[in-house]
Amino acid sequence: MLFHHLAAASAVAALIALTACTDNQGINAATGGLAGAAVGSQIGQGSGRTAATLAGAALGTAIGGNVATSPQPRMCMYRNAQTGETWQAPCPN
Repeated sequence: MLFHHLAAASAVAALIALTACTDNQGINAATGGLAGAAVGSQIGQGSGRTAATLAGAALGTAIGGNVATSPQPRMCMYRNAQTGETWQAPCPN
């Protein structure tokens, strides 16, 4: 039983780590769903295993799809008045 809890905790940690690797919400949701299904299949037994797998997949998808992503910095356009050269850089906060 302890092994199952350790496996579930490891899968949750992997879920958080993997979904934080990308800013793509769809990939995050899919990764979360797979990890949640893996955790659910470890927890359930008998006919309850299917329900636990589905619940884990649903919960993992919800968590993975809502993981905070790093916001893109707002870009500002700058122009050198003497040379006319323009460039973009992050706006000052």
